[in-house]
Amino acid sequence: MVKMKEARASWLASVFGLAALYVLGTVTPLEDLDSALGGINVTNLLQSSFALLAIFFFNDSVRRLANVDEVRWTYYAPLLILPVMAFSFALIEDKAPTAASFIVSRLDQLPTVVYSGMYMIALLFTVLRTVYMLRHKAKGLYAAFTIGLLVVAAACSCHIAYVALFHFTPWHALALDIGSWWDRLFYSGLSVTAAGWLILFLSKQLARVRLWTADAFWLTALRIRVNADRSRLSPAWDLLNETLENGIYKSLIVLHNYERGNLITFPEPMQDRITRVEAKLDARV
Repeated sequence: MVKMKEARASWLASVFGLAALYVLGTVTPLEDLDSALGGINVTNLLQSSFALLAIFFFNDSVRRLANVDEVRWTYYAPLLILPVMAFSFALIEDKAPTAASFIVSRLDQLPTVVYSGMYMIALLFTVLRTVYMLRHKAKGLYAAFTIGLLVVAAACSCHIAYVALFHFTPWHALALDIGSWWDRLFYSGLSVTAAGWLILFLSKQLARVRLWTADAFWLTALRIRVNADRSRLSPAWDLLNETLENGIYKSLIVLHNYERGNLITFPEPMQDRITRVEAKLDARV
């Protein structure tokens, strides 16, 4: 019902984030999920891809909410990592059996290092880009989830160091110690970021929701009541699929066309409310 550009990107981030969590095996056993995909740890590739997409769309939502308009080709660079990840994953030898420790047990292979390392580099790049976008806005709630993002960046850096040290040096114990910080830093930073983002997003949108929701429902109900649309589903679809303001604007056009087409005028109480809604739209501009 509340559709905005930043909300759409945020919804996509949430969908991909939930998908990433699901293929971790927290809901359905990992062995059951992976067996449907061949039993060769494809779920690990899916989890990495979904997590990267979630972070990317979260970055896009933050950009829109913070009114940062500049987008260069580097903005989409992390998505170019996805085919690299898939290719390097395909080169890993002996990818079975299914295991949560898939990466750890195969770090002696260079394709595993490339696969895991590039994934973390893409995450790190996206997170740092978000922090950079907010460098002039890092106050209040923006500062709160910027701190969370920096903790996530630290987690990614720890994982990159772990992978590189484990494969390219004999310091495996040190690598494992550094790698053990990944979970603690990543999920704590992500929690701070998510909480700060939710509060910020709601604080930005609640005023708009209070201002327009009643009008949007009333105009939609009026369109249904007078049968102003060719399709009975159109009013409900517009309510769900448009921003509140755009949905109201479209409803007003439909209702005015209905009046002209049928050579009628709505009763005075209805007409007065329509006029008040139009005045609010004009005031917005």
